[in-house]
Amino acid sequence: MGNQQMLPLLLAAVIVGIALVRGLATLQETNKQDREAQIQQALLGTAERAQVWYRKPATLGGGGRAFSQISWRKLNLNANTPIGKFTMSEKMVDSFRLTGQSVDDPSILVSYVVYADSVILQKPR
Repeated sequence: MGNQQMLPLLLAAVIVGIALVRGLATLQETNKQDREAQIQQALLGTAERAQVWYRKPATLGGGGRAFSQISWRKLNLNANTPIGKFTMSEKMVDSFRLTGQSVDDPSILVSYVVYADSVILQKPR
C-alpha cells in the first residue's frame, strides 16, 4: 500500500475517532440532564404534597397552616429512592427547604424552598 492510499485511510480513522468521542460526551451530558430532571420532578411532586399537607387542618392530620412539623412520614413518602436521596431542612412556619442529590452522580444537587403558594429553585447549601 502506497502513501497515497494510507493518507485517506488515516484521515478517515481520525474523523471516526473524533466523532465517536464527541458522541460519547454528548450522551453523558444528556444522561446527566435527564437525572437532574428526574430529581427536580421528584422534588416538585414532594413540594406539591407538602403544600396540600400545609393547608389541611391539624385535626385532620395536616400541618394546620405551618410547615414546622413536616416530615417524610407525614407525607407518606420515602426520602431515599432509587434515583436520589432527599432531605427536608430549615423547617419554619411559612417555608422549608427540599434538597435532592442523585444516587448515581453526587454532583447533581437540586434544592427548592417551598412556601404555601410557591416553590423557588435555590442554590444548594
